[in-house]
Amino acid sequence: MSLDIPLLTIISFLLATAVIVCYSIKRFTTFRVYAVGDRQFSTASLVATTLATYYGGATLIGNLTKFYLGPFWISWRLAGILLPFLMLSWLSIRISKFIYHISMPETIGRVYGRYPRIITALLGCCHSIVFVATQVHIVSQVISRCIHSVNPHFITILAAVMLIAYTIFGGIRAVVLTDIWQFITFVGLICLSAWFMFTKTNHPISETLALKDAWGDLFLGQSTLVVMLRYLALIFAFIEPGYLQHMYMSSAPAQAKKVFLYAGIIGFIIMLCCILSGAFVAAWIPQEVPPKEIFNYIMDHTSPLIKGILCICLLALTMSTADSRLHVCAVMISYDLLPTLLRVRLRKNLSCIVHYRIAYISILVITTFVIVLCLNSAYLATLRDMSNWLGRFYIPIVAAPFILAVLGFHNTSPTALIGMATGALAVVAWGKWVYPILLTGSSTFPCVLANGLAMLAVHYIITTIKTYKKYPLKLLATLLKNKKKI
Repeated sequence: MSLDIPLLTIISFLLATAVIVCYSIKRFTTFRVYAVGDRQFSTASLVATTLATYYGGATLIGNLTKFYLGPFWISWRLAGILLPFLMLSWLSIRISKFIYHISMPETIGRVYGRYPRIITALLGCCHSIVFVATQVHIVSQVISRCIHSVNPHFITILAAVMLIAYTIFGGIRAVVLTDIWQFITFVGLICLSAWFMFTKTNHPISETLALKDAWGDLFLGQSTLVVMLRYLALIFAFIEPGYLQHMYMSSAPAQAKKVFLYAGIIGFIIMLCCILSGAFVAAWIPQEVPPKEIFNYIMDHTSPLIKGILCICLLALTMSTADSRLHVCAVMISYDLLPTLLRVRLRKNLSCIVHYRIAYISILVITTFVIVLCLNSAYLATLRDMSNWLGRFYIPIVAAPFILAVLGFHNTSPTALIGMATGALAVVAWGKWVYPILLTGSSTFPCVLANGLAMLAVHYIITTIKTYKKYPLKLLATLLKNKKKI
């Protein structure tokens, strides 16, 4: 019986991860330490876990299989990691008032009140669950393609059980340490696989990197306005709990600024390496292979060792993304959602033990739900619909209130709710009236702008009314002055 090399490499990777998990599990005394740590993480550790949160399984598969889309796609992918991290770096230096918070919904709640906090936490939980489900689905599909000696669902469930274990018992410390290990594994193996793909091409690098005539049309026939909207949408892409959690884990705003700045630069370089691997794949794959079958062609025409390396890369990426999202989701449910919704029944502050129990029950329920959802093909269409819906509505609803709060705009709950409603209505209006004209769904930037402007307008109107109620003579003088001008 021949050895199943992909299976052996995956088991070796999971065993190494288990060793790191055993080392990282440490007893914690407060829920804050479980959620964001003791605020003593090094900058390098935070950079690694931040990039591990970004690079998921879909990122690697997309970079390997979509190089044929040309220079616009390449530039958009590179800008998609650099611009959002630069935005977070710029915001981080201004977050001194909120640096001791645990989550993004807490910051929203402290500034705008209870209901905006609930909305932010609820949308954030849904967003994180969809992310985790997507990663589990990718692992299931790839492993079923590579391993035939055992049931591939067994490997998927084993990885999910390990994910549950260290997320529950190790908290953020276990998540960070495993993310560092998984990120180092991915970076090393992607360079190795890139070299293998290059040897398959049998062409010089200059010919491999040539995009034929694609460089002549950078915008792919699209209008300048559509291209600008797509790039502007990237600016707010990381204004969500999964990335902002690393801001709260930093010891000071200065460290948070460095973390996101370094993450943007290093992530840009890694993205170049991934795209380079995609260029080698594009030069190696026959032109008659359909785009949707490129990854299957790679897995069918590579050696078992390279197949195992690609499986480990995808497993490392999916686990490092899923554990961060799962942890953040559990924190929001335990700290922001349930205590705020059940405020009448929970009249006293919850203890660390109660918060922790809610968190680990949330992790168990979410992971079980995700596994059932992903291993049943009947629900995959529902998963795609949820992902598309959240991708359209999430950032336009929550980004503007958070940015304004960080910049010092503190106001009432109705102001934030009106802004959130405006952002959601702007997305609907865009799909109904603007999309048929521009033929683009890149509505994030104008909808976030509409949200922010609505909040500022409501704030101005309320402030003006309060001022004139307090000083009625001032209102009379203003009216008389305007009458004289007429």
